[in-house]
Amino acid sequence: MDVEMTELICLERDGPIGILRFLQPGKRNPYSIAFVKELVTLLQEADQDDTIRAVIMTGGEHFSSGGDLVGFQSEVARGARATSEMVDKVHDGGRAAYLFRKPLISAVCGVAFGAGLSLALSADIVVAAEDARLCEVFVRVGGCPDTGSSWLLQQRAGAGVARMLVLTGREIDGRTAKDLRVVEECVSAEHVEARALEIAREIAPHPMFGVQTAKRVMRSSAECGYLDALDIERDAQSVLLCAHDFPEAMKAFSEKRKPEFKDR
Repeated sequence: MDVEMTELICLERDGPIGILRFLQPGKRNPYSIAFVKELVTLLQEADQDDTIRAVIMTGGEHFSSGGDLVGFQSEVARGARATSEMVDKVHDGGRAAYLFRKPLISAVCGVAFGAGLSLALSADIVVAAEDARLCEVFVRVGGCPDTGSSWLLQQRAGAGVARMLVLTGREIDGRTAKDLRVVEECVSAEHVEARALEIAREIAPHPMFGVQTAKRVMRSSAECGYLDALDIERDAQSVLLCAHDFPEAMKAFSEKRKPEFKDR
């Protein structure tokens, strides 16, 4: 297994799967500016590596406790402008994860609070431990949702559930998160990473141009109305129909053989 190591995060390569492993579970992987910079760098590296076809994010015992409130104090003390610029830098992490072109899966154990939960929800698929602790903690400390939570949570669970979780600051476990459709799958803690790997390996054999286009279409359609979604699908599908892999799949079907995809 190849490993690209930084101080706070490492990028492992397990065959065609990249694993972004957060390296401070003992501190519950605080979502600091330094953490964000390393996350953005390694996501860019994974995106540019054609041998990586899907990526898992995991924090081991704990996914992330959220924003580094102690570390943020010096910027907050400088006033509103410095604070706004700091928050925008913090948002770079979620922005990079949300815009990541390849399939991204969060494997969540332990705590996923505030910005840590936002990061988990920015993935395409979330696998949570039954006893994971998820919380939109912002109101507990006098804040409001940031790092994309206000949008991501409503996209997954609906406006009513999102408002309930945000306004109460209620902590929920993985089972409840699955019931509320905050996460897609829920398994015992010892099986979370293995289940995320299974899903990644289920995705990896598919033609990557088609997979990346499908992800982009799904994300774009979630942000518009039905008629706009039809236009997005038409434009994307027209390209894929003229590429190599889709016609190859149709030809292979008619010839009763396995298709030979070339990711183009």
